[in-house]
Amino acid sequence: MRYRFLQLIVLIFIFLTSCSLKGSEKSSESQEEPIQGQILVWHSFEGKIKEMIQQSFNDYIQLYPNVRIVSEYIPADQLEQQFRQQVKRGLGPDFLLTTSGVIPSLIHENLIPVIDDFDFSGYLPTAMRHVRYQGKIYGIPTSVMTQALCYNKKKVKSPPKTLTELLQQAKDGYSVGIWSTFIYTFWGVQVFGEKSFNTQGDFVFDQKSWAKWMEWLKNAQAEPNMIFTDSIDVLQQAFTNNRLAYVFCDSSQFADYSQALGKDNLGVALLPGEGNNPAGPFLYSRVIVFNRVSSPEQQKLSQQLAQFFTNQEQIRKRLMILRGSFIPAYQVHVNSRLFPLEAILVQQSKTAIAIPLDQIKSARVWVKDGDSLYPQVLAGSITPEDAAQRISNTFHQQLIKP
Repeated sequence: MRYRFLQLIVLIFIFLTSCSLKGSEKSSESQEEPIQGQILVWHSFEGKIKEMIQQSFNDYIQLYPNVRIVSEYIPADQLEQQFRQQVKRGLGPDFLLTTSGVIPSLIHENLIPVIDDFDFSGYLPTAMRHVRYQGKIYGIPTSVMTQALCYNKKKVKSPPKTLTELLQQAKDGYSVGIWSTFIYTFWGVQVFGEKSFNTQGDFVFDQKSWAKWMEWLKNAQAEPNMIFTDSIDVLQQAFTNNRLAYVFCDSSQFADYSQALGKDNLGVALLPGEGNNPAGPFLYSRVIVFNRVSSPEQQKLSQQLAQFFTNQEQIRKRLMILRGSFIPAYQVHVNSRLFPLEAILVQQSKTAIAIPLDQIKSARVWVKDGDSLYPQVLAGSITPEDAAQRISNTFHQQLIKP
């Protein structure tokens, strides 16, 4: 359950904050017209992240003492449903931190407003794909996550840069853990093909590349040191107990792995490519959305809080605490010496895949096909080519639907 949200666009996030200049501008404005009111915030985080959220609120209140922030924790598996129910009753939070994939359905139910008056010029283009729907913007991205290759520095001196090198290291005795699912291994498709987007910026499923990648995985699983499992818990336990040299990981796992192995023992590298073709993992984002039934004054106040949460100063605080578990959605320079893990993620994100929100609904359909066919291909009950054709047919059927 802990990492199940990764099956499609998938968890960890970060609350961030507005640049110092913007902060000073707001401070100047507050002298003319004090910012005041109450904001109800819902989120689904515990532990260190919850503490960070509260610290961000404290920082905000120091600047704007006339604003009261009420923060409520809602379990992740209840957050979306409770938001829907409460907004339909004319209630609910003013400010919701959630995953970008829920935005289209919230729009269709008329539960969140369009964001018109907000400066998005400093945000990552990939992150903006996760808040823009049919030409309009409905959320504010806070953080972006993706996959990488994690390794134990006690066992590994030089991580592989290519799939060929990875397989050779496995033959040489280095154990490699792979969470074997359709979505979580999709990063290898791009290694065997062209770019994943057409000239219009839409995601394209390349059936030939996927078939070639599945053939590689089928052959790789015959190597004893290539450990395939569909259980993320088993994989994580094996890595933290020093039984694996490598594990294909998600950036949200960095903090746990660092704590388990020791902060100096966790290594993170780019996913292996081949030749001139880099890996293409999926990106997923945490976003802020607002309540349609909140008054215009409440929405304006909530947006001002969101702008504060995307401040560069707050970003740096979180980079220090969370050890590379996210890419800032607001564009900042990441010093590779100070933040080596974050620098790897930023580099990986340049070849990663951010499925536009306009395609999320159709993606859920063809991904369901992929989830069903993926284990059958590895088991040899269907050829990679036949499975790829079936997924491709579903993909194109979804494209022509009105």
